[in-house]
Amino acid sequence: MGPRSEDECGERDERLGWVINAILEASLRLLPRETRRAWKGTVGVDATLVRSFARAERRTESGRGKRGSREVAVHSADPDAAYYVRDPDDRDDVQPTSTRKIAWGREATLVVSAPDDPNDPNFPSLVIGMAPLHKPGHSVGTNGIRALTSVIERGHPAGYLAADRAYSSASVEDFQLPATALGYKPIYDYRSDQLGVKGNFQGFLLIEGAYYCPNIPEALVNATADCRQHKIDEATYRARLEERWNYLARPKASPDAEGHIRVQCPAAGSWPAARCELKPASIRKETAGRIHIMVRSDISSSPPPSCTQQSVTLPPEAGAKYRQELLFGSERWHLMYGAIRSANEGMNGYVKDPAHEALDDAGRRRLFGTAAQSILAALLLMAANVRKIQSFIAISSASSDSPARRPRRRRTPSLGAWRPKAPTISTIGPDPPVVA
Repeated sequence: MGPRSEDECGERDERLGWVINAILEASLRLLPRETRRAWKGTVGVDATLVRSFARAERRTESGRGKRGSREVAVHSADPDAAYYVRDPDDRDDVQPTSTRKIAWGREATLVVSAPDDPNDPNFPSLVIGMAPLHKPGHSVGTNGIRALTSVIERGHPAGYLAADRAYSSASVEDFQLPATALGYKPIYDYRSDQLGVKGNFQGFLLIEGAYYCPNIPEALVNATADCRQHKIDEATYRARLEERWNYLARPKASPDAEGHIRVQCPAAGSWPAARCELKPASIRKETAGRIHIMVRSDISSSPPPSCTQQSVTLPPEAGAKYRQELLFGSERWHLMYGAIRSANEGMNGYVKDPAHEALDDAGRRRLFGTAAQSILAALLLMAANVRKIQSFIAISSASSDSPARRPRRRRTPSLGAWRPKAPTISTIGPDPPVVA
């Protein structure tokens, strides 16, 4: 039998993706129907290590090239796996001098559900989608979209989507644009080199996920960078963010069917949020107490369309790599991003519990090959989902069985406050003697 063609390999890979997600979907059907219907689709996507029950390959030490270009001296029994490398971070209880985490295995890209409102956990954290296992760090955005696509194809809604910096750094064609096209509302964090102005469209400046007036002061542009570099304290940072949002470009309407959206300057429109000389209609009695935008000399001499037009149409690809649904750094952003990322990390630890599924224990998965390992991983994730659903139903039933106690309306104490307490056993003397 000769080698399989690229088309045949692709078809088998698609079938594998369908099978593993069908396994996950079977566990989701254990949730009550009203719970599933109330959920609006808030998810997080992340990749986690799945170790291989095989020794890593060994390459020759000679030569000056990178490790990947060196000749393999000893092949691994599981050559579809690869090295997983991660530097110590705040997830580890280690000293700063500790070595990196290195393992031979694959990564599982998982889509984990999260409550739509972190203050009202109406939905448990479950693995609702995954991509076939793959080499660590390979095609991060593509595998994330593959898992998200399966979730949508199975009829689940699309809501907020949180991802770590590996995904916000992915190619916009591989992750950000497809995720938005699926209907998800992304929430990102940014690396230090992704802060400040990262784009310009018709004069509007793209700053940490949103478009702003081009006359925004430099101190407000660099607020996050200055805070991370400890140039300003947290209170100053919060104050600058509040001031920065006064320069925010406002949507004039919801995005149309093609994803285009019209936005306008904060000083434009019938009810301007700011005053600006380039928008004379904004300077009137009703706007006397609002922020006054100081126009820079270069913009005053040659104003861009954002300052001369009442609105500008943003196409889907404009700033798509960094644009997000919530204002970066806001209280709502911290609440949603933290809750979703906690759901991801919590589920990774939950399914790796050595007392239960032990996904990270390669000795319990002694098979080689991506297909076999993907199916075994899906079965373990399904078992973890079942445990989570059982706990969720038990807690929900217990809370619903307890009758709600009416709050006390009177402010004066009840007569029971003066009821004498019964004596305890220790205060009662010995029994009286029995008289014959």
